[in-house]
Amino acid sequence: MTVDQEIEKLKTGIFSDDWDKMKESSNRLFEIGGQENVDYLIGLLDQSNPLVRNAVALTFMDNKFNDALEPLLKSIIKEENRNARGTMVYALEELDCKNKLKELFDILFTAAKNAEVQTGILTVLDEQEFEFTKDDLIEIQEKWERLKDDWNELNGINKGKVKDYEIDKETIQNFVDGYVSYLKRG
Repeated sequence: MTVDQEIEKLKTGIFSDDWDKMKESSNRLFEIGGQENVDYLIGLLDQSNPLVRNAVALTFMDNKFNDALEPLLKSIIKEENRNARGTMVYALEELDCKNKLKELFDILFTAAKNAEVQTGILTVLDEQEFEFTKDDLIEIQEKWERLKDDWNELNGINKGKVKDYEIDKETIQNFVDGYVSYLKRG
């Protein structure tokens, strides 16, 4: 089989109903490399099939392929992907998000009733180092101030009965405070 034939077979494999085949096809296509193949994979982040997006996102994560950061973020914030973006958020953990603090908080603030997305974003916020401006921090703080009183209700969290997997207002407040504290230092 020629490389071109293999590439065509892999492109078909990405759209199979077999998760392992989808993931292997995505990984192998990335392995073969070349701008055309990478662009093809990046384009799949626009797919309506969440499994295709997930397979590609995990390929980028496994390879720490930071050129996919922007397209991945665009796919994560698309309204039509709102209920199927947890794996894409998870993929951010291995990408360099240091200049995306505001974007990460925006995703967090719009992830009501999605503990998977909330947990993924908080993991990135907790484990990576960020570069940000004073204006970024002020914007994050202002958005949180508008949202925080409704956070628990938006997430179906009962006051005083927070379950282990729930991310309540206090948890988010601690993250916001942790970053906003830099305003007092400067």
